[in-house]
Parts: sequence; C-alpha cells; structure tokens
Amino acid sequence: MLRSVDRLLCEVTGPLQDRCGPQARVLTAEVHGDEVRGLAFCPGKVLRYVLAARYRRIKTTEMLRLARSSRQPAA
Repeated sequence: MLRSVDRLLCEVTGPLQDRCGPQARVLTAEVHGDEVRGLAFCPGKVLRYVLAARYRRIKTTEMLRLARSSRQPAA
C-alpha cells in the first residue's frame, strides 16, 4: 500500500487536517492491510483515527478531551 514513513504521514495528514483543522498532528501511524490506524493530537483532544486508504475516508474517535476548570479556588 504505502512504502515510506514520510509518504504514510503525508497520506494521513491531509484528510486529518481537512476534518480537524490545520493544527491537527499525527502521533502514530500503523498500516493494517488497506487501513492506516493511529493516534492524532488536535488542540485540546487526542483522537484515534482509521484511514481507509483506498477511498481516502477517515474516521475519528475522541479518546481524551482536555478541559479547563470553571471552579474558583478556595480562598
């Protein structure tokens, strides 16, 4: 399917940034047959993604969301 790590990252980065914005970054990428699976970081969240290489369709699942606390500290 894909030959080099650089090519693999380029194949994943395009659809990921289209879906999550220009600040999305690939953390891991693994080839599983015709799919590329891995983790990505978007500002404030960590995503799991599956890219169907044949159709260039990406599916993301939110694994972790970083939230700001709205509580006021005790005096």
